[in-house]
This record gives sequence, structure tokens and C-alpha cells, in this order.
Amino acid sequence: MRRLGNESQGIEEFLDDGGAPSNDHPHVRGFLPGDHPHPQLYHRVTPIWHGGDSPEDLEDRFGEAYTCGFSTGFERGIAMAVARPEWAVGWYRKVREYYEKNNHAPEDLQDWEHRADETARTIPVKQTSGDTM
Repeated sequence: MRRLGNESQGIEEFLDDGGAPSNDHPHVRGFLPGDHPHPQLYHRVTPIWHGGDSPEDLEDRFGEAYTCGFSTGFERGIAMAVARPEWAVGWYRKVREYYEKNNHAPEDLQDWEHRADETARTIPVKQTSGDTM
């Protein structure tokens, strides 16, 4: 088993030692239902935001839990952006400002817009009436 972060623990050890409550990661010890959104984010969104690299390639490079953590963070980020949009916009601006002050030209950050567009095209959201948003 690959090790996680600075603690040099496997994901099971991390979760067993109280690193995160099991209800935060219900899929770690079992399969998710077929309609759960996490696998879509894991398999379809992760490559978009990582230059086309597959989750498997990213795990080989960064460790076993990396892509799961990314897609879980993406999922939680969606919830936060909807629940507190003003907070999400404020942090977006803060992160963008940081990058611009630290040797990234504004046009470099256009990649975020392209990836956001590609994400929206790749996994369109359906309204309950069946219409695509």
C-alpha cells in the first residue's frame, strides 16, 4: 500500500486512527451505488483538471489516495460554492490574485475557464424536468 502525506500512513490506517470519520469517506471500504456522483467526478472531471492524465496515471505519480481526494474535494467544493457562493467567489479571487502576483500572467489562468467549460460540457447537469441546464 502506498503511503499518505507526511504521516506515512496508508489510507486505511489514516481512517482507522481517526484521521477522518468513516461517514466522510463511505466508499473507502465498499462500493458506491451506481447513481452516486463521485465516480463521474473521479473518472471524468479529474482528467480534465489534470491535463488529460487518467486517475490511474495520477495515482502512480502522486499516490493511491490522490485522485479520490481530488474528486472528493471537487464534490465538496461544489457544495460550498452553492451553499456559500460569496465565500467561493471571494476565495477564487484570493487564489487568482496570489497566482497573478507570483509569476503567472492573467492569460495563464484562462486555462481555468477552459477546464470549467469542458467540465460543464462533459457532465451536463439535468434538471428534474429532464432539460439540460
